[in-house]
Order: sequence, then structure tokens, then C-alpha cells
Amino acid sequence: MPEAMADRTAHRAPSTRAVDEFRELLAPGAIRAVFQPIVRLADLQPIGYEGLARFPTPPGLVALPPDVTLAAAGRLGVREELEVACWAAISEAGAPPAGRLLFVNVAPDALGHPGLLELAERLPARLVIELTEQDAIQNTVQLRDRLKPWIARGALVAVDDAGAGFTSLEYVAELRPDFLKLSRGMVTGVDLDPGRQAVLRATVAFAREVGARVVAEGVERPEELTILRDAEVDYGQGWLFGRPAEAWPEEPSTRPAAPPRPPAGRLERDLAAATNAREASEAVVEHLARKGLMPSVYLEDGGRLRCQAVRGYWQIYDGMPATAGVIGRTFRTGEPTIVDDVSASTDYLLAVASVHAEVCMPLRGHGGRVVGVLNAESPTSPGDAGIAEIERCARVLSARLEALGGLADVSPAQQLARIAVRLGSLEEAEDIVRETVAAARALAGFESAMLALPDGHGGFYVHHAEGSFAVALGALEAADLERIAAWVDKGTSSYTAADSGGRGFEGHEVLREAGANAVIVLPLVSAGERHGLLLVVDRANHRINTEKAELLELLAGQAAGSLRMAAAVTELRERAARDPLTGLGHHATFYAEVPEARAAAAAGRRAVVLLADVDGFKAINDSRGHAAGDDVLRSVAGVLRAVTPSGGRAYRIGGDEFAMLFECGGEADAWAVGWDLQAQARSAIGTTASIGMAIACPGESDEHLVARADAAMYEVKRRGRDGVLIAPGPQPTTSA
Repeated sequence: MPEAMADRTAHRAPSTRAVDEFRELLAPGAIRAVFQPIVRLADLQPIGYEGLARFPTPPGLVALPPDVTLAAAGRLGVREELEVACWAAISEAGAPPAGRLLFVNVAPDALGHPGLLELAERLPARLVIELTEQDAIQNTVQLRDRLKPWIARGALVAVDDAGAGFTSLEYVAELRPDFLKLSRGMVTGVDLDPGRQAVLRATVAFAREVGARVVAEGVERPEELTILRDAEVDYGQGWLFGRPAEAWPEEPSTRPAAPPRPPAGRLERDLAAATNAREASEAVVEHLARKGLMPSVYLEDGGRLRCQAVRGYWQIYDGMPATAGVIGRTFRTGEPTIVDDVSASTDYLLAVASVHAEVCMPLRGHGGRVVGVLNAESPTSPGDAGIAEIERCARVLSARLEALGGLADVSPAQQLARIAVRLGSLEEAEDIVRETVAAARALAGFESAMLALPDGHGGFYVHHAEGSFAVALGALEAADLERIAAWVDKGTSSYTAADSGGRGFEGHEVLREAGANAVIVLPLVSAGERHGLLLVVDRANHRINTEKAELLELLAGQAAGSLRMAAAVTELRERAARDPLTGLGHHATFYAEVPEARAAAAAGRRAVVLLADVDGFKAINDSRGHAAGDDVLRSVAGVLRAVTPSGGRAYRIGGDEFAMLFECGGEADAWAVGWDLQAQARSAIGTTASIGMAIACPGESDEHLVARADAAMYEVKRRGRDGVLIAPGPQPTTSA
């Protein structure tokens, strides 16, 4: 557009001709897109490109800067449409090569234009939305809402022209962008102005605090590059690295040299000053964060990978097993893991949407044993130089950790916390008991421990004991345990007082005679119900302090809760597998257990399927009512329990149809069970039953076995009911 036209539109209402001239720019092909590389200052490798719009120049006039043209379009009310046209032109180039980013400018007010969202599928997923800041931001909440659909599809956010226009620290802090682009005015001639160098360093420090990477625009001189590197700016853009060109610009054959590796400096000093593993980890993490990475250090502790230091995340994963993610894989294999594109990695654990690449290096201790990992994630590829620096950091951190002796000793409270996590993950009572006994020995520092469980008759029995006193503790009788349990009727624990000549409570003799000089007794109580008794024993004469007693009491409480939960889960499982009216197994459990019964049959024995149907049951319901019918069904269940052989199981699989699974050594055994059921049914339920059986044959399917028993039962009904029949074996197949 002619400059005179732009000036006139500022002073009067836009003419129809002026608007029409701008609308000509909206036609496909009118706007040309060019791309300028953005490079990593550490090694000057491109990490992305900024897409720029070039407008046609009217005949006989000079080309105007894009921002002037857009401003004029804004005064004519067509700026948003023009921005959409710019994006459309940029989208024609497709995605940048090698997974690099594409930066595209947009005014905050234009971001919600429906035309931009229509372009979403045509734009590359590795998109960075640059929010231009020549206009004031009035509503940050509205801006975040407009960004949501873009961020949801993987776009990153950059704030453009920091240091110009209306950009404010408060705005950046609220928005928390992925990139902060320094204005050309902050960069041009920065090597000649100490004041701007101070502002530059402060801006970089601020960007680190809000989790943003810094891009310096307008870099044209090597002297500026040196200052930017010294200030630890992440990326740069400008004619020094490449001018805007058609997609995709070739990397220039000559470019400024990458800086030589610096001599030992701040990182080495910080590591030398570290007094423990956490401080050493934090030194490395801070160093890599200054390189524009999102680093973390995980060390193995108690069988889990525990985060020691991290930068760049609001929240993290912790307590990970060696099977989880890239971090777990690196720890497990002891080999470096380099993921160029996390979207294509099956090991990657999604943390934040901005991550594109991940590098994980093993940390080694004495003898080369892997003790942890150094992990670094990045929104861009770290490049060979970045990978080499992460590898170097892993080496120096490994050496410092070994010199420090690894992690500090775990406190008793940490021990208990880990025990609680393990107990909470267990479902079987047996596992809970064993974990509790082992944990009690470890927390107390005693050589032996025992856990007794309720015997169902108001007393206890020894369920599990460990250590040198295991035999003596296992020999405790119910009367002994009853007396010991009485010691903790009124309190939360009872323990010896380190007075070898002192007198004990009733029942102490059996322990002292076994050689015990220190004893701790704890009840396992949850929801007012006692679920067990924990006993910890040692031959040494320990003085037990309150802290140790309280830790063991917490362990006892956790164990009691876990046992209570395990009992509830077991009961629920059993209820789910039982018919609610009769208490027998139901239809689903019967069909699930047929193959199990066949597989479990002892050598020389075979599984038998028995099906039984109550004769005349409908008449009982019709004449005497459903309550009477339910009584009959419960009586049949009682008879089935009585006649089911040892190891067998009975089921109610339909309204008045029952089943049984058992083993037999031959047909005579099966006939005996069937006749016994027939006889007892007559006397106990006031009616008769039709009973069919099938003895499993090799190679026969489970479905065919049940079908043969069912056919035998219906044959009994056809013959007049009240009978027993064993189905003939399956007929062999013949081939023509």
C-alpha cells in the first residue's frame, strides 16, 4: 500500500477504495512467505524458523515494513483478515524439516478469529505462536482462553518484542510462555552499552524463573553474539545467522564459530562446595537449566527412583520403579537414552506439552554400579553439543556423588513412609504379614519379630516369625499369646525398660526363658477391632525410647489397616463368587472352575461334572409360595455340601439347577456320589432330584463335558425323574 494512503487513513474514515485495495491482499498468492532461521547459540544449529509475510509493492512505490502495513489494515478494520491471510501463506510451506519449530506472529486480538482455527490442520504440530506486543494486553484471562485450543494440539507460546511496546513483567509472569523474544532494540549494539547488558542479564534471569527460553532478535554482529552467549541467552535470530528466504533456507556454509568449551568454572566450583548428594544434584540441574534445558536428577533409594533436584517443572513424577519411562529404562539398562521426538517414544512419560526431546544419562557409583540418572528435556533438539554437555555433567556428578558417599542414611521416619507405601500396595494378608514382620525388625533394630493373627475363637495363633527367636516365638501357645496380648489392652504398646533385674508382667517368663532381654509388644488395631499382635524381640538389653515406640505403633496401625482392607477385599471376592441365597458358587464361578478342576485332577483320577435339577420345583413355588421354594433351595445346598467329596465344590447355576465338581478314580466313585445325593435329597427336601454326570475324557472340551452331563440329566427327566445317570463317553470321530 502506498505510504501516503497509510497516512491519510489515520485522519479520516477509511474509503471504500482503500479497503478494497487491502482486500486484494487476501487473495490466494498475493502474500509471499519467507522464513528466517532461529539458532541455538551454544552450537549455532537451527532449532526452528520464523515465518514472515511479504506484501506486494504497488508500482513505483517502496515496500513498507509488515508491521506498518498491518497497522494500516487495523485502522481500516481488516487487520484480523490480513493476519489470517499471512498464516495461510505461511502454511503453504508445510512443516519445517527435522522436526524444527515454526514461529508465527499474531496479534492477541486476532488470535480468536475463526479463520485461524480453520487453518489448524494445515499448520505443523511443532508450532510456536508469537504474541506480538505493539498493543497493550487488556485481558490476560481471555488471551489464555483463546490459546487453549492451540496448546491442546501441541502449540507452544512465545511473547514477542520483550523490551518494546507494552510488554510487562507481570504479563509474562501471568502467561508463562515457552519462549521470550528480546526486541531488536535490546540486542543491537548491546556490546557497546553496559547498561543494556545489565538489563539483558536480568531479563534472562527473569525468563528462567518463569520457565521461558530466551530468543534474541536482530543479531547482526559477532560482538553482539559474544555478549548474548555470556548472558546465557538460549537462541538467536538475525542476519548473522541467515536472512529471510524461501522455504526452507539452506544452512549457510559459513557462520560464526561455536564457542570453545569453557574451562572448569561455575559448575565445578558449585559441585566442589556441595556437602551432600542433593546439593550436588542441584548444582548440575542449575547449570543445565542455564543452558535452556529442563533437567532433573533421580537417585535410587529404597528400590525406587527419587527426585533429588529439578528445574523447569511445576510438578514431577517421584518414587518411580525401574520400569517407568525413559528414566527407568536408562537406570535399568545402564545405557544412555536419547529421544529425538518424544511423540514417537513408547517409553516417554507425558509431563508437559512443550517437551520435544529427552536425553537421559546413567549416573554411576563405586564399581560402575548405576545409582541414578541425569535427565534433561527440551522443547527443541539439544543438538550434539547439548548432548555432549549433558553427558559431561553426568560424569562429573557421578564422580562427586561417589566422593560424597552417595545418599545420606535414611531416617526412621523415611523408612516408615516407604514401608507404609509398600503395605498400601499389598492385597494379600500373607504378604502384609511378612512385610510387617520384616519392617518391625528393621525399624526396631531387633533381631527377631513375630505376628500373631486371631484364631476365630477369641484368641491368637502365631502366623509368621523371623530371626534367631523364630522357633521359640513359633512355639508360643494360645494361652501364652493371650497373656501377652493383655499387656496392650490399655495402651498402644508395651516394652521392656532395660532393667535386667526388674520384674515382668504375667506371662513374661516364656520370653525370658528363651533368652529375650528386650521385647516390644504392639496391638494391631483398626476401626476398634484387633486384627493381630506384633512382637519384636532381641537378646541385647535395649533402652527403648518414645520415638522408636511411636514409629512401631504407626507401623502397627498401618499393618492393621492393611489387614482389615485385605479381609474386606477377600470377603467381597468371596461374596461375588457365591450365590446370595444358598452360599454356593454361582453360574460364572462354575464355568470358570471347570477347566481348573480338570487341570488339578490327581494322577490316575478324572474330573466329574454333576448337574442336578429339583423335580417339581415350579409346583412348590405355585402351591406353597416363593419363600417355601427358597427354603427348598437352601436345603438342597445343604445336602450338596454334605455329599460333596473332599476337594470338590458345589454350585447353584440356575433357578433350581445345581452343579458339583469333584474327582473320581472310576465310574464306581462317581455312582456312589450320585446315589448318595439322590438318597439324601429325598429325605431332606421333601421332593426328588434328577441327576446327570459326565466323567472328563482326554481331548474333550470343557463345553462338551458339561453338555454331556446336561444331556444325562435331561435323559433322567425323560425317564420319569428321581434318578442318576452317567453320560456315555464321547463318540470317537471317524474319517471317510
